[in-house]
Amino acid sequence: MSDLISVIVPYYNGEDYIEECLNSIYGQTFKNIEVIVINDGSPKEFLDHLKADKYPDLILHHQENQGQSMARNKGAEIARGKYILFVDCDDKIAPEFLKKTYDVLISNPAIRVCYTKGQYFEKENTEWYLPDFEIKDFLFANCIPISALLYKEDFIKANGFDKNLTYFEDWDLWISIIENGGEVYRIPEHLFFYRIRHNDNSLTNVSTQQEEKIAQNRFLIYQKHYAFYEKHGFDFSNISYIILNRNQYKKRYYNVWYRKLAYQLFKPKKFNEIYRQF
Repeated sequence: MSDLISVIVPYYNGEDYIEECLNSIYGQTFKNIEVIVINDGSPKEFLDHLKADKYPDLILHHQENQGQSMARNKGAEIARGKYILFVDCDDKIAPEFLKKTYDVLISNPAIRVCYTKGQYFEKENTEWYLPDFEIKDFLFANCIPISALLYKEDFIKANGFDKNLTYFEDWDLWISIIENGGEVYRIPEHLFFYRIRHNDNSLTNVSTQQEEKIAQNRFLIYQKHYAFYEKHGFDFSNISYIILNRNQYKKRYYNVWYRKLAYQLFKPKKFNEIYRQF
């Protein structure tokens, strides 16, 4: 029999989307799964009825609101599977997602994270373009979605999602796993579906305060994984040299040196079209 996969769904006020998400998970061709929903502070009644009426095998945990990262960490703590997959409550996966990603992992023990191409749905129905994985590009901008199959033991070794980060917790996790020697692989098929809601505002319209938090989080990641960045040629001296010899910064960040560093290090023009929100 194949190994158990734990699919973890952090939930917060997702009444309009959760059934579509769960149907995509329970509809997998790979059947040895457990599904864990972590209710992060939403009313309990809706999910309790959903479990009783439609998903009796669902593992449901209620907690006070602590944010998605802590909800995912709790799900991983509960998980009994050798492998884990995180799926946000408004997203979905194709029926073959688990089977195909699982087959990749068991075929090559060096591969520790397997993901697929992504597709937007609802407001947009286009490909979620993410570049091929190249380590130096990846250290500038994440290209691995949150919904990737990984080993639970690697998640534990990486200490899960960092509660000190308010952005890019998944990027930080992938860096940790790769830093520990893990390889990654992308299946060239659109098996993951990322919802762009009809009522979403443009992701490019972020406030100055949000931009500051984004910059701070990027710099925290750089600090946390400095030895790994240094190994790949992104040590502080090289980055400082780049900063001193280029003037393409946002003027409002001139007065704070770490923001200049973060924006120069993590926001090159080549990624603007890929990561529109940043």
